[in-house]
Parts: sequence; C-alpha cells; structure tokens
Amino acid sequence: DGYVSDENREKIRRAIEETGYQTNVFARGLKTNRSKLIAIILTRLDSFTSIRSLNGMHTVLSHYGYQMVVVPKNTIEEDEITYLRRITTQGFDGITVMAHAITDDHVAIAKASQTPIIFTGQHHPQTRSITLEDFEIGKKVAEYVYTLDVQNVLYLSVSESDHAVGVSRKQGFLQHLNKPVRTLVTGFQQTDAFEVMKRESATVKFDIVVGATDNIAIGALRYLHDQHIEVPQTVKVVGIGNYDLSHFMHPTLTTLHIDYQTLGRNAANAMLALLEKDFTSTLEQVHLELIERNSSK
Repeated sequence: DGYVSDENREKIRRAIEETGYQTNVFARGLKTNRSKLIAIILTRLDSFTSIRSLNGMHTVLSHYGYQMVVVPKNTIEEDEITYLRRITTQGFDGITVMAHAITDDHVAIAKASQTPIIFTGQHHPQTRSITLEDFEIGKKVAEYVYTLDVQNVLYLSVSESDHAVGVSRKQGFLQHLNKPVRTLVTGFQQTDAFEVMKRESATVKFDIVVGATDNIAIGALRYLHDQHIEVPQTVKVVGIGNYDLSHFMHPTLTTLHIDYQTLGRNAANAMLALLEKDFTSTLEQVHLELIERNSSK
C-alpha cells in the first residue's frame, strides 16, 4: 500500500497471481516492528472455559488482523513462569495469560516486559487483568440453593491458591446462604471430585452438593450414581459454568450459566487498546443465568 505507479502496481498484481505470493508475517514484522501475533498461555487445551474464552478472543482479534498463538500447559503445576519469561522475548505483540494464580514472579515479569501482558481469570492490583465477578457468581448460586428444600449443604471448592474460584466464589456462596455448609477441597477435574467424595462423603451429612464448577459437580454426580444414591430425590446437585456436557448427562445438571466468550472478548479488546492507536473499548457485562435442570428439581 505504499506509493507505486499504476503501471508498476499492475506488474506487481500479475506477479502475485503468477507466483502465488503470500505475505510472510515474520518478514513484515522485521519492517514494521509488529508481528500481529498474540500469544495465549492457557492451563489446559481440554478446558471448557479456556476454549470458550479463546473463541471470544478470536472473534475480536481476527477482525483487526491479529492471529493467536496458543501455548498450552499440560497441568496447572507446570512452570508458568518459565513459559512467560521465554515468550516475552519471542516477538509477540501481546501476551494473554489465562492464569491459575498471579504471583510476585508474574508481576515482576509483567512490569519488566516491553510486550504488554494481560491476565484473565485472576485479579492483581499491580497487573492488567480481566476477571469474572466470582463473588457475585457464588452469591447467585447461594440464593438459588436457599430456595430449595434442603438443610445440609456440601460445597466442593478448589484450593485457595486459585483466588478467583477458591476464595472469591466460595465467599460469595458462604456469605449468602443461611444453612449449614460443609466445605471440601478438590481439584478442577471430574476425577478429583469423584475421589474426594469417595474418601470424605461418609463423614459429612448433606442433602445437596454444590460444585464450584460443572466438572466438580459432574464428578460428584458420578460418585452418587455409583453409590446408588438417587438424584435429586435423595441428594440434589448444582454446578457452576453451564458446560456443554451438563445439558446432555442424566440427570441434566442445574448450573449457573457464565458467558465465557464475553470474558474472551473483553480480554481481546483490552489488548487492542494497548496495541492500536485511537482504539477504545468498554468492558461488556458477563451474562450470568441460573439454569434449573433435573439434578435439583
């Protein structure tokens, strides 16, 4: 798109057609000092919330000519700091981290990096971050559980190392439910919840199980099924997230719908505001809706 005569423009057009020329993003980056690539570090490729968030990011970034490069970890425990340090030197225009936690090391790298870094899912006052209203999420689920004919609640949470889900979401739930609640800590996988229920449920009195995520609730459902405990007649089950599987299992899972694609769009817009001149963005409200299904009716 630089200055060129009409005659030469036609020659270039013919050369492109004859050779099948494609712009080389790395060569272009050497000239413009922009790669138009955004690195996305995420915990797992099999995470429903991550995939939905990625879809939202892609919708926005692709519209402005940016491509995402997804950098998955196999587990939460893998060294995210090593990933992050390496990626800050690899010529990306921006980096988004779907964080399990934001530590002092994360903050130090983000402050030192010339490449803008945005964290999603967790908040830290010294970083750029896009988060859900996890306290409000917990509150909405508690308000629903309060309406049910149940007395003893078992809440399956995750470790407080995940501040968003393990602290804020749990506090929102516990502070708005005037019923006896016992909390057990599990991991994010369905098998984690299954094993915790297998190991601990005999020591707990409950007539409803609330999972901090749908995966956790599904793991609990599987345990109850294996023990021939009827759901919802004997024990009700509620999840959070509205994952695809929740609508197709038996019984179908009551859950709080969270629009993770909006979270992804918010993250992408926040990144573009850092990269594109005169680009402005406002955060969309992430839609939350309680969907009552058979597991609690």
